[in-house]
Amino acid sequence: MKEVGYQRRFEIRIYFVFGLFLLVVGFLIGWLHPARVSQQIGPALKQLAQTMEHNGAQLPWPHEWLLLLLHNAGTATELALFGLAFGIFPAYSMWMNGLVSGYAVSLVVQAKGVPAWKPIVFGLLPHGIFELTAILWAAALGIGNGMALFRAIGHAFRSETPTRTADGQRKNTGESFRDAHPLRFSLLRTARSLPIIWGMLVIAATIESAITPHLIAWGIPNLQSH
Repeated sequence: MKEVGYQRRFEIRIYFVFGLFLLVVGFLIGWLHPARVSQQIGPALKQLAQTMEHNGAQLPWPHEWLLLLLHNAGTATELALFGLAFGIFPAYSMWMNGLVSGYAVSLVVQAKGVPAWKPIVFGLLPHGIFELTAILWAAALGIGNGMALFRAIGHAFRSETPTRTADGQRKNTGESFRDAHPLRFSLLRTARSLPIIWGMLVIAATIESAITPHLIAWGIPNLQSH
């Protein structure tokens, strides 16, 4: 049982590291080569920033907090569930999130002439520690669901052996629940994990809405005026 549990955790860790790799590489490309990605994501990112700034100026803090939480929780849920499309959606989302984050940092560096560590430390890390961990976990679950669908299809097409004895009793095939029902196992794992992920996003939304703006105003003065 301990070995099976370790294998389950190791599988998610592998997918987590894979998602982190895509995120980091995308971030570096968006940060170091903004001209290459500006045509792809630049206009959409600027429009999103303007919309968020406009809405944030009018909304009280509880409403802003709720919008951030609903957006991030919805994103995490989509990553976990839409990974059933063979894990493509969460992997692509991690890549695009990295590009957008890196490009956003490059814009701040160009506009304010500040070192890149400032927008990362003051603008991303305080809430990102919780948010990125939660999003990466959700993406890992989504990739796991996609891989489980592959295994479920393979299991269905394998030649089946009789599962019952002559007196109607089910045979002991020696398969664990994870091996016999890979998709059900993966979805149950997702259902158990999502409440914890949502809890982490509650913390992230609280920090991003209540603390991060003050850190940005202190560490990168007049940024919000641009």
